[in-house]
Amino acid sequence: MLALTECHPSESRIGATAANNPIVDWVFPDDLPTVAEAELLEPAAPDETAMLADEDPMALTDRSEPESHTNFTKKNSKRAAKQFPTAWQQHGDNTSIPTVTLSAERDALFRRPEDYFDRFVSPIHFFRSPHGMLLYPKQDDAWASEQPDSPVDIETQMDLSHYQSYEKSPPAPQLPVLARCRAYARIYPPAGSNLSLPEWRISAGLQSPLLDQASELTKMIRRSVARHTLKKRLGRVRWQDATEKEYYEDYAHGRVALETVDGVGLWTDHDANEQWQAQVEQTGTWMKEALKP
Repeated sequence: MLALTECHPSESRIGATAANNPIVDWVFPDDLPTVAEAELLEPAAPDETAMLADEDPMALTDRSEPESHTNFTKKNSKRAAKQFPTAWQQHGDNTSIPTVTLSAERDALFRRPEDYFDRFVSPIHFFRSPHGMLLYPKQDDAWASEQPDSPVDIETQMDLSHYQSYEKSPPAPQLPVLARCRAYARIYPPAGSNLSLPEWRISAGLQSPLLDQASELTKMIRRSVARHTLKKRLGRVRWQDATEKEYYEDYAHGRVALETVDGVGLWTDHDANEQWQAQVEQTGTWMKEALKP
């Protein structure tokens, strides 16, 4: 999303952004098998922070003795047991944008699964690491597996392998598999970037499989706006007290709005949303006000 990168103050920039049913995570983690918290895989490499994606990076907590993920899981086992189905799971069979169509479009748009993780493709990854990772098949040592029981000199073995190649059809290449993993918080905009996020108006339908993506994007941008504003004004990145936290979160809510409507909520006459034109006009009015000098 250019709105996250082309927002340098005092330059030609994106000052207001409207997004309708945005796809901000092409990994589609809700399509992956559910895994218990204690069994989640760790990312292949350490990420930018050691904070879980759901943690508030601005909270005043004692991190001198961080809890292990196991202890965290035990303390939150009751909450984990009460998880509700996601929007992707609840509304995946709608007629406008069914999840099977979204997954098929992903396969058509991207040649390699690795491309799903690009931050410009899945911009939610600016704010947290992916909830999924690619597991690659182990590459067996083909040469060692083809060695006969009795020792054979190298030239003889090469001849044998040459003629065997005509008899055997090449095996189909093994593709990497997507698996669910633990996600960690990322700080965006990064320090020294001189970026200032624009105002946002994000909309989605209450029966849209993309509702959770829109909600998470809203949450992450609000968190970023609150942190950036606190640091700019007071030079801190931690809340001092609950009153300060409430003040800056209210400010962020004013900068980043989430609008929900009944149905899937697409801005198109192909959807059952009869009010889509009025919603577009309202968004245009909002953008005009937001861009006033």
